[in-house]
Amino acid sequence: MKADATNEKGRGAGIFHLIVRILTLPPIVIGITVLLMYIPAKLLTLRELLLCELFLLLIPMAAYPIREIFRIGKDRRKGQRSTALVCSAIGYLCGFLWSILTPCSWLVHILFLSYVISIAALLILNAVFKLHASGHACSTTAPVFLLTWKLHPLFVIPSVLLIAAVYRSSLKLSRHYPAAAPYWLGSQSARLWYFTADLRTRLTATQPDN
Repeated sequence: MKADATNEKGRGAGIFHLIVRILTLPPIVIGITVLLMYIPAKLLTLRELLLCELFLLLIPMAAYPIREIFRIGKDRRKGQRSTALVCSAIGYLCGFLWSILTPCSWLVHILFLSYVISIAALLILNAVFKLHASGHACSTTAPVFLLTWKLHPLFVIPSVLLIAAVYRSSLKLSRHYPAAAPYWLGSQSARLWYFTADLRTRLTATQPDN
């Protein structure tokens, strides 16, 4: 009976950690973040919202059905990971080009620039140095930094809890291991571009805000 209860508890914990991983998929997290920037904060126009959702949510999410349809990679997990990186890179780069070629707010431009820098860092860390830096962690940390920066400092509290939950779930599901923590945290450092971008905006005050 005790063993059955332990197994049941283990299964329940496993389901919980899997739900955390699914709900914090990078495209989902940034999709919700962009929506929060539009609805309560009014930091984006409707046009910017829709195009941000296209480049940051829909194109990266396309990686999962694409991998299943074309059976990319011999290993399902590695195939998902590589396809997600490629689709994300395409979406972020297209969004960045759109932000510099058409009129949009300085915030949107910085948003896409930070994602281009981050995906480039992840590709280099993973493909060149074989460090297995976590795109999941990187893309979870970015939006919570953004919400704390642009909406309210108190967002730091749920942000820290969310980041901790994602990290724990990654370990419990064997997506990462404790020794990989420095790389996991290092992959997030690119997101500090938000803060340098804000400082640059305050110092120059030359960019138009549409």
